[in-house]
Amino acid sequence: MRLDPRLWGKERGLLRPYPLGCHGIDTAVMMEVLWQRYLTGRQRRMLAAGWGLTEQETQLLLVCLAFLHDLAKVTPVFQRQVPLADALSGTASFPATEELTPYHDHGVHLTLPELLHRVYGLPLDGRPARLVAEQLGQLLGGHHGRYGEPLSHQNGTLTCPIAVAPGLGEEGWDQQREAMVRLVGELFGVPVWPARRAAAPIAAVTTGLVSLADWLASQSWWLKARQRQHRKTRWTAGDWFGHLGMARRAGTRVLARAQLLPPSWRQAKTFGAMFPDLAGVEPYPLQASIESELPELVAGPGMLLVTAAPGDGKTEIALFAERVLGRSAGTSGLAMLLPTMATTDSMHRRLVRHAGHNCRGKTPVARLHSLAWLDAEYTPEDLTPSLDNPALVADWLRGPHRGLLTGIAVGTWDQAVRAVLPHKYAAMRWLGLSGKTVIIDEAHAYDAHGHALTVTLLEWLGHLGVPVVVLSATLTSTVASSLLNAYRRGAGHPDLDTLTPTYPGWTYTDHATGTTTTRGPFPSPRAHHLNIHTHTYTPATSATDTTERTDRILDLLQPLHTHPETPGAALIVCNTVADAQATETTLASAYADSATLVRILHARMPVHQRHGVTHRLERWTGPTRPARRHPDGHWTAPTGKRPDRPLIVITTQVAEQSLDVDFDLVISDLAPFALLAQRAGRGHRHQDRLRPPYAQEPTLHVLTPVTRKGQPTTPLYWGEVYDASLLRRTHEHLATLTEPFAIPEELQHHVDAVYSDTYTAADDTRRQSDEYAQQALADLVAIGQHRTGTNLHPLTNSTHSSELLTTRLGDPSIRVLPVWTDANGHHWLHPTKHTPRNRLPRRVKPDDRKTIRRLMRRTIPIPRNGFPQASPAALPKIRPPTPRKAGRRHPHSATSPSCPTGGQPPDTPVEVGEPSHSI
Repeated sequence: MRLDPRLWGKERGLLRPYPLGCHGIDTAVMMEVLWQRYLTGRQRRMLAAGWGLTEQETQLLLVCLAFLHDLAKVTPVFQRQVPLADALSGTASFPATEELTPYHDHGVHLTLPELLHRVYGLPLDGRPARLVAEQLGQLLGGHHGRYGEPLSHQNGTLTCPIAVAPGLGEEGWDQQREAMVRLVGELFGVPVWPARRAAAPIAAVTTGLVSLADWLASQSWWLKARQRQHRKTRWTAGDWFGHLGMARRAGTRVLARAQLLPPSWRQAKTFGAMFPDLAGVEPYPLQASIESELPELVAGPGMLLVTAAPGDGKTEIALFAERVLGRSAGTSGLAMLLPTMATTDSMHRRLVRHAGHNCRGKTPVARLHSLAWLDAEYTPEDLTPSLDNPALVADWLRGPHRGLLTGIAVGTWDQAVRAVLPHKYAAMRWLGLSGKTVIIDEAHAYDAHGHALTVTLLEWLGHLGVPVVVLSATLTSTVASSLLNAYRRGAGHPDLDTLTPTYPGWTYTDHATGTTTTRGPFPSPRAHHLNIHTHTYTPATSATDTTERTDRILDLLQPLHTHPETPGAALIVCNTVADAQATETTLASAYADSATLVRILHARMPVHQRHGVTHRLERWTGPTRPARRHPDGHWTAPTGKRPDRPLIVITTQVAEQSLDVDFDLVISDLAPFALLAQRAGRGHRHQDRLRPPYAQEPTLHVLTPVTRKGQPTTPLYWGEVYDASLLRRTHEHLATLTEPFAIPEELQHHVDAVYSDTYTAADDTRRQSDEYAQQALADLVAIGQHRTGTNLHPLTNSTHSSELLTTRLGDPSIRVLPVWTDANGHHWLHPTKHTPRNRLPRRVKPDDRKTIRRLMRRTIPIPRNGFPQASPAALPKIRPPTPRKAGRRHPHSATSPSCPTGGQPPDTPVEVGEPSHSI
């Protein structure tokens, strides 16, 4: 029996239904193109080895799977949705049924194994967990994002799918499904079916390829173009070979249009050739070692761990190492993962310039976090790449679950770590990651829960043979060892003993042999001695009562006002937003009659205000550079020009990672030692600056709260921002520092001393218990234990609450829009500036991206439990846009909130929600 051309596969947005056979052929052709032009050499070898086939055999297997992905659309209930195919239902050959039909993704899982047994002889006897046919059915059943539970002999799902699900249709329906399975062999050749099941990571990447091929073949422009070809060539319905020729001729242009072609890198074997700013400049010793020694060690994928102080050029090292590892491993993509959205935004601009200098042709650079679309430069009104903006990510690639498919992607750490949690479409993340070199920056920035998830991620990347670069400024020996050992376990090698990282230095482990090489320590260009002075005070009962703490700060700031010729700049890092706000209020009042500039920066400021303050601070206190034009046309504004009056900046933890700034004086609340080192790195960061007389040596002043008996304590209003054990240990260790210590030579020793596994006090035991609990939770919900298995169901399904499937523990944040109501009941976006621009619109169209962006840039993040307890009737109603209609206009507007309407109490934040991830 031949496949009936009246069976349809696509109809939405088309004048007439599109034949299922044609859609299957289109998807198979897309798989051919993906194999030849999207997958890297490393990915092709990885898939072939994972399935136990040659590369040519693996390509044919994937093509056949792509053709069969919609096999279960051959059912009476599905086909009768359109009149043309409805004529089939109810005939003698195609009996109608009122039985419920499984969704076609689950239906292909049910029907494919028995059909492969019937047509090609794949075995169905024995344990289902060992049957290749069952895994192939489960794999295709996951092409809509979630895998079904394994089939079983006991309930008949493995051998008698129609008896279990009568809605699949009998007689002619079953024969048509069989005809489709036979047709794939006629069109493309009978594949060599695997003799064994693939491990879960390999099967996940395979699913991602099938889904991607389906998405490409389902684009409306593609379907309409094929229908025009049918009319133009007078295609005969059922001429499958004729349609195959048309699809193959047209398929070569699809990847370029979707921006899925991998980046093409220029050859650069030195730092000077890769980075224009370093041309003619002698590389730092650590960089010189990487440049000369790493290429000799690399023979395929591996993992590089780099430990160095802030400002020692780790980003340049990572990008240089990425090319060394990627070129040797056969991967051309790049994924840079960072801890915060602010660092991601800054790194995106940097990578755009890097790609412009080092890549041939147009190379899109994706920015992956939930608020990336607020940047008008990244998401302009016209999303068409041009000569002026070749790195622009176009419309299609911004769709859901597609961000990591971009050749070069920079995003928050969460974007990759979500792949190890059982989320829908996790396979797309694995497909994107498997073709890249993954760089994880600031690896020390995560708690025990985040570290455990990172360990699982590295295990899977090691299994897939993905090159990895890990960067850190303050990494303990225990954490460094766990990260390196995770990658080695994934690659099939036993764990190393505890690694003592050289600082500054690097450690490389080879994926194939497990050989580990360590180099360093190296001299640092920023080598210096750091003075740490502790200043104690008795904390008040609330953050607003800061008399004693403020006195300490005012005393420390006095030198700024005694040297008017070189006043300098001071940074005050607070542990909480409340502390920062109270400190800013007090200092602004204290210096109200002077010319002193007092500025505040924290994570809960409105987006537009935070960006503005950040840019000003980087312009004032960044490295001294004149304005200049880059080869890609990008202009860099001048930086490093200090104000001619005292500058005081109060900030929170955002200063630890997000800012490239240089202050003369740094004051910090007591924090764990590693974080104090990060904060100290924001002082005397650049060596070419003229310092005021009082700041000739790098110094960190630590404000330490103590009881009236002199014992360290944690103010109640700090909450649980830091563990009490680490604060106590840090305070005790600081007391032993009677002399300045050398940076970076002695920093690793001090970090290991504070974070050692020696537990002597009750708070140490509590900290250990908390860390074990966080790690256990991560291990419980993550998919790590399924790396060596072949059942795919746990990769996208979980019995645990969705609240536990999170990358970061703690009270989740929501974004709120502050609104002020005047005496006339009008709503404003500013408390006093009542201008037309600040008037709250009564209604916003879903596709009005400009207004939505303006409103979202004024939102602030707050903890969910901090939302005011207003009655539901008092809060404005949220009218979300229609997803399908809005999504066609702009990929983000489908999930962006419309503007609230209605009345609300004065000064009540209005919840507008946060747009979904763009990936």
